[in-house]
Amino acid sequence: MVDIISKRDGPRREDERARRFINQNRGTITHLADRLTQGGYSAGLAAKAAAATAPAAEGKMIHDLSPGNVRSLDSGDLRIKISVNNRVVVYDSGSGRQKHLLGEIRRQDGLRYFALATSANGYLSGLPEEILAPIEELDGQIIDVACPESLLAAELSERLGLG
Repeated sequence: MVDIISKRDGPRREDERARRFINQNRGTITHLADRLTQGGYSAGLAAKAAAATAPAAEGKMIHDLSPGNVRSLDSGDLRIKISVNNRVVVYDSGSGRQKHLLGEIRRQDGLRYFALATSANGYLSGLPEEILAPIEELDGQIIDVACPESLLAAELSERLGLG
């Protein structure tokens, strides 16, 4: 393979000739394209042109940038959620923001169990004492048919007083 390096800027002569030839014969090319596509070529061009032009504004345009339609940042309605990736969190249902990571459901030797977010379980920062105290004895709770994830979430909710 040979690369030709030229100091000349701009399009090559062949490209310029081809572009000029296409522009001179644009009507014939469009006519042939319409015949081959039964008018679909021109219809497609017209649809693209119509979509590209924005509708004309009538009267004053008002942009409301206030966060009125955004949910409250702190509704106070806290809930427990066990996510798809097995993390157990307390979140604010009004804003969707996570308040606390309580732990995760881990798997070891074929058993699934709840691991509380403590430094003993490998977490860098533990839970605040007011959260940890009521749920501390659930650390290591086995998750199976007798105690499914929904029952764990309900128990955590009850112990933390989340209603």
